[in-house]
Parts: sequence; C-alpha cells; structure tokens
Amino acid sequence: MTGLQTVNGTARRLVSRPAYGDPFGVLGRDFDRMIGSIFGRDGLVNSADTNGNEAPQKLLTPRIDVHETDDNIELSAELPGVEQGDVDVSVLEGVLTITGEKKSTRESNDGARVVERTYGSFKRSFRLPDTVDADKIAASFKNGVLTLTLPKVAEVKPEPRKIAISG
Repeated sequence: MTGLQTVNGTARRLVSRPAYGDPFGVLGRDFDRMIGSIFGRDGLVNSADTNGNEAPQKLLTPRIDVHETDDNIELSAELPGVEQGDVDVSVLEGVLTITGEKKSTRESNDGARVVERTYGSFKRSFRLPDTVDADKIAASFKNGVLTLTLPKVAEVKPEPRKIAISG
C-alpha cells in the first residue's frame, strides 16, 4: 500500500511493508521445514530463547544442499571464504552440528567505502534420523564446500522363524 505524507511542506511517498514479514526469514523457515521433512519432524535443532521464541536469523548462515541415495544422505554446506581449519563438525546425542568462523582478511575497515561481506561465527544443527549410522559419518572440504556423507544403517529384514509343532 502506498500513499503520500507531507512533512515540513515536502511530500513523501509512504510504502508499507508486506504483512507476511521478512521474505528472507520466511524463505529460511521454509528451507528448515524442507530439511526437517528429510531428517524427521524435528530435523533442525532450533535456536530458541527460554520463552520458546525463535531466535533471529544470523547474517552468516551456511547454505545447505541435501541429497539422498539408497545408501547415504549427503549434506553439502557452502562456506565461501572459510578455511578448513576454522570448521568443526560434531555429533552428540543424535544431533549433527556444523560450527565455524569466517575471519576477515583485513586488520581493520579503516578507509573502507563499502563493506558488504559478512564475517563471524556460524552454527547449523540437524537431528539425525535413526536410519543414519552416526559412527561412520565422513567429511571432506574442497573449494569452500563442506561435504558430509551420512551412511544409512543396513536394513535388516527379519527372516521368518520356523516353529516346531509338537503333537
């Protein structure tokens, strides 16, 4: 919705924000729900405060691709400008966590005209489905992309057991 408002004799155009909120926040929540559909209903471990309110999105959030085959789930995290030594991957109580830090290459921003690149720490956590063998997760890092291979547990199909009939 637009309109005009006069302030100190100057007409200014007013533009209202859409009712649905921040479109990038909506997109992030939709992506988290999609990841949750692969990793289970509570696929993402949400950062929430003690009142249960969702924490605001951080500016530095790695983008994730998830691919699934019969044998593995492959998770690829885009980490441009992050060094391999500044990334940590851990699993605790069925939760996979990727943490790291993108460090600035400059000592200070003195004299900077425009600074659009973001720096800082990041953290993404995912609840693993029961079908993943957490002890065999493998990680590789190449060209700013962290690739995690999450092997699935071999499915054991129960064999029918013969029961002797006495008589």
